[in-house]
Amino acid sequence: MAYQDITVERRGRIVCVTFNRPERMNSISVQTGNEFLEVLTAYRDDPEQWVMILTGAGDKAFCSGMYVTEAAHKSEEKGKTEGYTIFKPWTDMMQSIRKPFICAVNGYCIGGGWHLVADSDIVICSDNAQFFDTHVNIGLINGVESAGLAFKMPLGIVMRMVIEGRHFRVSAQHAYQWGLVSEVLPADKLMAKAWEIATHIAEDAAPLAVQGSKKAIMGALDRGPAEGIPYTWTVLTDIQDTEDTKEGFRSFVEKRKPRFVGR
Repeated sequence: MAYQDITVERRGRIVCVTFNRPERMNSISVQTGNEFLEVLTAYRDDPEQWVMILTGAGDKAFCSGMYVTEAAHKSEEKGKTEGYTIFKPWTDMMQSIRKPFICAVNGYCIGGGWHLVADSDIVICSDNAQFFDTHVNIGLINGVESAGLAFKMPLGIVMRMVIEGRHFRVSAQHAYQWGLVSEVLPADKLMAKAWEIATHIAEDAAPLAVQGSKKAIMGALDRGPAEGIPYTWTVLTDIQDTEDTKEGFRSFVEKRKPRFVGR
């Protein structure tokens, strides 16, 4: 299907979504959000889609967040600020999906672009990546994105990024040092690495086991150590009688590559 603001590439069980508005630093408009929500819905519901990569077109910006020009016009028309409303449907969807997301950050990741980073499971970036925020500089609260990042990196850094606004920028190397990204790559190697990671997951990992692992980890974080670790034991039994678990054991004994089917 052809989209206006994004491109979607499918290789087997891997889906790559590219935010394709480089002239607007890949900002997210109403149209962008609606298109992404449609792709996320298909990813959630299609048993043959196992891994999703997220990236941005061009080498200047991964995503600059809300398309402020559009939001300002709509707010002026309605007499109140409604920019946040275009983000909630797709961010809620992304947060609810147990399948894995790989985020490949190329260039600037600003403000609302943090949603994509905070809600992805694996984040890598190019060596020219920069992370910063402008919410307070245009009179807005950064709450949801910053809360997500606070689970991934030091709270003091997130607070400074949010409160100091555009004047505090996190480089790719600092993002790695502070645990926001797991790898920094030359810009021309970034997408090859993203596809490599996705291929490892799609071709050599049982999808229900991947999704169950994500469920266990996120559920434990929600509950805290005292309740969270015991909770993970209850998740282990979710897939113990599935075809894939039986195939995993069988293939190990037979010394061959498993043939997982997602059931």
